Amino acid sequence: MTKSKSCPTCGTMQDFRRLDDAEKEAVRKDKGIQYVDDYWRCTAPGCRTYQRYDKKSDRGLLPEEFREEAAAPE
Repeated sequence: MTKSKSCPTCGTMQDFRRLDDAEKEAVRKDKGIQYVDDYWRCTAPGCRTYQRYDKKSDRGLLPEEFREEAAAPE
C-alpha cells in the first residue's frame, strides 16, 4: 500500500510506503525510539527519505545502503 505525500527531498508529491523490517531497525537507531510503525518511506528512485505519516517535520534519511536506484534501461 502506498500513499501520496510531499517529499522534502524530492520537492514534489511522491508515493510513500510503510517501512520494511530492515528500514524500521535503521530508523530505531537513528531516532533512538522503539515504535516506528508511523514512519513511511519515499519510493522515488534514489530517495532515502522517511517521515512520520502524520507529521512531515518528523523525518530523516535512511543510510546509504537503503538507496534504491532506478532500473537500468533495457
